Amino acid sequence: MKLKSKQGQVWASVVASAVASLAISGVASAQSQQVEVVHQWTSSSEAYALQALKDGLQKKGIGWKDSAIAGNDGANQQQALQARLAAGSAPAAAQAQPQLLFSYAEQNELTSLDSLAKAGNWDRLISPELIPYLKYKGTWYAAPMDEHRENMFWINKKILQKYGDKIPTTWDEFNALAEKMKKDGIIPVALGGEDWQEAEIFSDLVIGMGGPAYYRKAIIEHDPAAVQSPTMVKVFDQLRKIIGYTDPNRAGRDWNVATQMVIDGKAGMQIHADWAKGEFLRAGKKPGVDFVCSATPGSGHAFIWVLDSFAFFKQRNPTAQADQVTLANTVMDRDVQENFNLRKGSLPPRLDVPQDKFDDCAKVNFSDRAAASKVGAVLPSFIENAALERDIRAAYVDVVTQFVNTPSMSSADAVKKLASAARNN
Repeated sequence: MKLKSKQGQVWASVVASAVASLAISGVASAQSQQVEVVHQWTSSSEAYALQALKDGLQKKGIGWKDSAIAGNDGANQQQALQARLAAGSAPAAAQAQPQLLFSYAEQNELTSLDSLAKAGNWDRLISPELIPYLKYKGTWYAAPMDEHRENMFWINKKILQKYGDKIPTTWDEFNALAEKMKKDGIIPVALGGEDWQEAEIFSDLVIGMGGPAYYRKAIIEHDPAAVQSPTMVKVFDQLRKIIGYTDPNRAGRDWNVATQMVIDGKAGMQIHADWAKGEFLRAGKKPGVDFVCSATPGSGHAFIWVLDSFAFFKQRNPTAQADQVTLANTVMDRDVQENFNLRKGSLPPRLDVPQDKFDDCAKVNFSDRAAASKVGAVLPSFIENAALERDIRAAYVDVVTQFVNTPSMSSADAVKKLASAARNN
């Protein structure tokens, strides 16, 4: 929803004032000023990455009021933030995935960033696949912080060496390796008990067993014919096998606790997005030495992306508005994006950030993203609130959850339920 022209003029005036102030003083406003930011980043690596943004903001004379709300893949944050919006006490900014951003924009709660985007040339600087998910009806409402790759998995290097040091490139090879680990008393796959972690594996199987075109049909377009195909039956068959490689104590386990199991050698592998790498790095582990990273079997160059951005909520106070400008520009600062994403395990949304400081895992993802973009294989995650509207996302996740927690449910029955969800949404 576009803002009225008068509101746009006010924001443009705020931008001009902030720029003038920076030119004169070299800092934004008084050191006592703060911006409140609501987010869900609370793991060790997430907090470390976020410090890069806090430090960048502090250099500009603005403090950070932290409102971290952990749990349930961001759902707890969403509920708390929605309550605040209803009460008329919006923070300056909040971490927002695409479908949530659209929801806030529909509620007319956000301030346009068009002036900043134009001044900063965001349309040319930011990865093109992300731009439609940072705008709503043509207006910029968010500044991107990172671009993760969802379809990845991680292996403890010492454990892998016991079995020939070969990374599985097919799901049959994955199963063979997992069976060997299981026979030797090693938990093959570390997994938490949250529904989104299970659905993330399902998503990776769809891209790995069906390919990008099938993922687009079955997930993004939720086409009933694609959903009911033999490929989807095979996806659920393989999901059942993977669940059988996990341990029975995973209920309630957070994703980063599962990652720690691989770090400690208590489990061999984790199928998870590349924010898992941040935990390895924070623990002092090195890729290729202590752990191995790879796209999930069958993925090839296909790149399922996850986007974290900051949405900016309307503020009445002119000082608060000026501080928002400073925060948005700090999010988009090239050095801040480099430092943040080096720590987080992700890729910078800015295309001009140098790659030389990034590790081999990231360089594979830079290369795969570039290759995938040429063939339409850079695709949005549905788990992380991008590819699907929230109601159809919830319907898909519910089916996966039922299947995972009902051993007697056949793959054919799961496909029927998924097809029903696709038809009804």
